[in-house]
Amino acid sequence: MINIKPIAKHAKHCYYLATQIAEDLLLSAVNYGFEYMPSYAINSLVGIKLQHGINHDIDSTLALFPLKDNYPVMAETVQHNARFLCELFKLDATMKPVMVLIIVLNANAGLKELLNLLADHDTDILIHWLEQETGLSSDDIHEQLEPLARNRFIEGAALLLPHLLRIPEPFRVLLVTEKLTRREALLAPIIKHSPAAQFKLKQFEHVNADLVYRYLRAAMTQRLKGVNILLYGAAGTGKTELSRTLAKAMRRSLVEVQSVQFEDGKVTEEFLSKEPTSQRLTYLNLLQSLLDGSDESLLLVDECESVFKHADEHYSKEGLMRLLETNPVPAIWITNHVSQLEPSYIRRFKLVLEIPVPDEAFSFAMSKTMLKSLKVSDAFRLVLASKSNAAPAYIANAAHVASTLALTGDEAEVVVLDVIDATLEACGEEPPAAKYQGQLSFDPSCLNLNAIDGQDAHTIISDIDTAIANSLPVRVLLNGPPGTGKTGWVHHLAETHGMDIMHIKCSDVLSKYVGESEQNIAALFREAHRTKKLMLFDEVDSLLSQRESAQAQYEVQLINELLSQLECNTMPVFAATNALSAIDGAVMRRFDFKLTCDYLTESQRQTLYKQVLGITKLTQTEVDQLHALQQLTPGDFAIVARRMLFQPNHNHRATAITLLTQENNRKQATRRIGFIN
Repeated sequence: MINIKPIAKHAKHCYYLATQIAEDLLLSAVNYGFEYMPSYAINSLVGIKLQHGINHDIDSTLALFPLKDNYPVMAETVQHNARFLCELFKLDATMKPVMVLIIVLNANAGLKELLNLLADHDTDILIHWLEQETGLSSDDIHEQLEPLARNRFIEGAALLLPHLLRIPEPFRVLLVTEKLTRREALLAPIIKHSPAAQFKLKQFEHVNADLVYRYLRAAMTQRLKGVNILLYGAAGTGKTELSRTLAKAMRRSLVEVQSVQFEDGKVTEEFLSKEPTSQRLTYLNLLQSLLDGSDESLLLVDECESVFKHADEHYSKEGLMRLLETNPVPAIWITNHVSQLEPSYIRRFKLVLEIPVPDEAFSFAMSKTMLKSLKVSDAFRLVLASKSNAAPAYIANAAHVASTLALTGDEAEVVVLDVIDATLEACGEEPPAAKYQGQLSFDPSCLNLNAIDGQDAHTIISDIDTAIANSLPVRVLLNGPPGTGKTGWVHHLAETHGMDIMHIKCSDVLSKYVGESEQNIAALFREAHRTKKLMLFDEVDSLLSQRESAQAQYEVQLINELLSQLECNTMPVFAATNALSAIDGAVMRRFDFKLTCDYLTESQRQTLYKQVLGITKLTQTEVDQLHALQQLTPGDFAIVARRMLFQPNHNHRATAITLLTQENNRKQATRRIGFIN
């Protein structure tokens, strides 16, 4: 007697239907010499537990099959859904037995194993059975299955390779538990409707959103294929919110294409999937196919760089390009790293639009919606708007924290600022001050500017002033020791002419991604052109070192990109350096004027000394000592001013010369040899 231990039977495994199909196949297989079934296959097929390692003949195997269907509703559901799939994919009605087979083998691992065993024994067994069931030839059956494979509902149309008849996991339980009548019901497990838009389209004027809207509306009216929009830019700049606003304006539902798993009837997160990107593309294909003809949806593919990055690894690059050229449902694709997309992909997007960090006007208007429940002041919203690197996502998250804590007014303002500044710091972005602020008020008379090429410095300064006044794209290179006033002078010029300044540090440009540093350079120049800001590159030698000394090709490419941008820039550009000899010669030639900010003259030293200490006359000793200190800068006197700020009751005149001497001598430090100074 065979020792049988029952396993809990779940309807989703389709034990009765699976054994009905298996019985037909086994009786047919006997004619091809198929004699035995292994116990492990029977266990999965029937839902019992036989002793492993034993083969059972066909008669004893059939004797284990259930005589009664304990879940007749489930059998009706499978039959119904097989007809539904035939209609949905426009298959011949005679294909219903094939669809039943596909649904059941995806629910029952034992039936799939039986198909593998039969295919290994004789390929004609399954083919002959299907031809009898459908009245179609094997070629006709394969041809009928092609649309399912093309739209990724199954992995392939090869009947003799059962693993290719696998359908996406989210649909397996659905097809055996729920009678489907609408395509939306089938797609329900993979459809995620994006949250409602918070803004109006006119609030996105800074990114030419109206062009995108008009194009999408016209393309949808004409039912054009291959309509894809690429939105790119830094994280948190409002790309997703713009997509939601576009969908709202066109009265379409925005469907986010994500990767999900379906286990025991529950949707799980993307990161649990073994191949999330491949699954995501599968769902995108299905959505494109099954939503074709619908006037209700617009698709959204966020963080799309991963889809393109894995092409030819998990799926065909050619197929991905074909999708971009033929998709019937318009799609918006979003990326924070456009440099990771090959030009061959980018060319296939009908519209490509950069979404920069919003300007102050947009940020101010946007914050009214985001912070409405917090009852913050307009003055506070202006402070937020002045934070050029505070992306909308940062403000939204900060508002969420304050709202969760049920804070309003001043308390909410404190928390919102703290959360935003902490996020900026974690992202490597310093919370920006609204204005440049030196310790000493800038005094042009204490600036010691000289022309590098021997021209008259006063004439050059006048020419620069005239160029800025007339919004001409003048290019100025400033060299000189730290603290001599290079940055202060540029800020003074911008303030004098009522211009905002874009202060660019090395960290604003360099990226760990190959090619993205060049993208950052281009984006900075575009932003300066859009906002009409004067550009100041600080410590530019770290970006523009001589190409002969470049360690890698990407360093040369970065220099070439900056050269190209300098050639066609539309706004004044200043570059400051402490290491003129390190700068590439071609770069030097791109600057209209080259000036050196030198150490203070004796007269300037005396003026600043009296100004900082608040005295009107110097002692002879002080005159003599200042005469000897020939490498002082305004920055050195700023140190004295800070010391006075922190020690207001101290006699600073007695120690000022000592402090200035230390700073002067630090610049004269000689090189050390071994342990000898």
